[in-house]
Amino acid sequence: MLACALALAGGASAQNAAQPSVWTVNTADDPGPDDCAAVCSLRAAINAANESDGADSIRFALSGPSVIAPRAQLPALRGADTTLDATTQPGWSADRPPTVYLDGGQAGDAAGLLINGAGVAVRGIAIGGFQRYGIGVVGAAARGAVLESNWLGMTPDGRAAAPNRLSGVAVLGGAADARIGGDCPGCGNRIAGNSVAQRSGHGVVIGGGGVTGARVLGNTIGLNADDQPLPNDDGVLVVDAAQADVVGNVICASAVAGIEYRETRAPAAIDGNRIGVSAAGAPAANDVGVFLGPGAARVRVGAAQANIIAANRVGVAVEQGAREIRLSNNWIGLIPAPDSPALADARPLPNRERGISIIAGAAEVRVVANHVLVGRRGIVIAGAATSRVSLQRNTIAGPELSAEPGAIGIEARQAADLRIGGDSGLGNSLRGLDTAILLAEIEDAAVSGNRIGAEFAAVDFPAAAATAVGIALGDDVRAATVRENRIGGLSGAAVRVDGLNARDNLITRNIFGGNDGLDIDLADHVEAPQTPSLLSYAVERIPNNQLRNIIRGRGEPGASVEIYVVGLDRPGALARAYVDDDGMFEAHTLVLALGDIRAVGVARGGATSEFSAPLPAPARQPIAPRRSGGDGLRLLAIEGRERPVGEALAAFGPAAIAAWRWD
Repeated sequence: MLACALALAGGASAQNAAQPSVWTVNTADDPGPDDCAAVCSLRAAINAANESDGADSIRFALSGPSVIAPRAQLPALRGADTTLDATTQPGWSADRPPTVYLDGGQAGDAAGLLINGAGVAVRGIAIGGFQRYGIGVVGAAARGAVLESNWLGMTPDGRAAAPNRLSGVAVLGGAADARIGGDCPGCGNRIAGNSVAQRSGHGVVIGGGGVTGARVLGNTIGLNADDQPLPNDDGVLVVDAAQADVVGNVICASAVAGIEYRETRAPAAIDGNRIGVSAAGAPAANDVGVFLGPGAARVRVGAAQANIIAANRVGVAVEQGAREIRLSNNWIGLIPAPDSPALADARPLPNRERGISIIAGAAEVRVVANHVLVGRRGIVIAGAATSRVSLQRNTIAGPELSAEPGAIGIEARQAADLRIGGDSGLGNSLRGLDTAILLAEIEDAAVSGNRIGAEFAAVDFPAAAATAVGIALGDDVRAATVRENRIGGLSGAAVRVDGLNARDNLITRNIFGGNDGLDIDLADHVEAPQTPSLLSYAVERIPNNQLRNIIRGRGEPGASVEIYVVGLDRPGALARAYVDDDGMFEAHTLVLALGDIRAVGVARGGATSEFSAPLPAPARQPIAPRRSGGDGLRLLAIEGRERPVGEALAAFGPAAIAAWRWD
């Protein structure tokens, strides 16, 4: 009853049992009076709320914009369902710095506000200059905390840094279900300037076992009141078995990473954030946009809503044992137009060095359906311990206005169990690059189903330049499979194998078109079978009135030969044959080729030669017709190159009344 009597006597009024007790702060002095009577300090109001039964509301009625400078740690907010609401201070506005500022310059080794109770909410206050946290949510009893509309780490005008040295917000020690920000207008916090020399000043840190269900929603992190860069070290750090989702934030200018996960095991989502660019689209680079580091697992980036990750040094880094990661549907190095999902309407703003980096022991990483604009590298996979990485349905390009000389779409070195593309439409599309895909120091990689170059790539990036090389196999690439890719419109080679010790690489069933360089280009030092030569190409009749091609040639004894129709827009060889001990081969096929043919040799280990010179299709000639089933219809076949029906049937004169074409 004492707290109720004091509230009636002075600056607060007691409500009935169904409503919270209200404590109104009307002096900026600290420590101020011991009680919350006619004059009520923030320290006294927190003590009164802690001693009161039931819900409590701490409000503000200070004289104009005010600075509260505690001389020691303020009491923790321990009472359940307590709300500290500085939006009640006269003059408060969601689009300006708060009118109540908590200054830690005289508080010693202290946090701005500590939350130890359940259901505590803090709204609309600015906090800067504390040796520990701006706001700390600490302990298993601190369930369901809500932090909205606060400004943390800046001077009272919101323009310069006043670091809270151990983070703007900290959720620690088993505090569950904290919400930092919100999805309502004005609910997000502005957290910036929490950067210190020892790299410990994070915007938000969420850490420790038992910290589950945390949500970081709708905040502006790393930008000051004028939306200019004002760094935190990490924007959001989730660490040490904590679980948190990061959704719908603007996260910029971090000295380390915009979002960082370390040693986490519970599923987590990173969705709908703008990372490295302001809400207005201005660049404000993080060093790394998203860092999934040692021990991070089961993080989904973009699964529910695409992130925009642009202008950073590295867009997304997955490394040091991170595993079970999925990156999907994100815009990396591009800002989509507000009213259009089309790539052609997006604004280029590449991540300078790498769009996506998967290195140093990352495992079980899937990269699916992202749009990646290349600065120096689009996607890098590297490290002997990096394994089980798949890249599918991504669009990757380097437009003239941003790509640097030597830009590479996908670069992979040393990693194990690598899959770039796949069957049934799972391939990636790449264009506008010096090299679309580069492999080096790697074994058993599979590169399949990709579309590369202007002829085939489904990539409508702005001002895309010509691609020079499609797929390059560099030093120590062994037993790679390059299969069923479509590569066309390149200024150089479609597939180039020029690395030292590159061997046993199978290049098969690909489609090529309109490349200025060779479709398969092997260096002199590459171990490969000799290029076969085609000697003859004819059509003959066999029993049952069927026709077949007979293709003869020379090759390396013991190798197999694959024969392709030049320019045929579907994968697969027309015929295959084995080269005998005398270096000769003969291939038969019932499929009539409609164009020139060429051949490659394939050694027993899988190494593939360059293409032979093309051999023209046989000259056209009519083949004797035969009668069909008593209906008066005469069937005929004409071999050789395709030409107009009228011209092809001219030799048959008026007897031809209809024609069908079949392959």
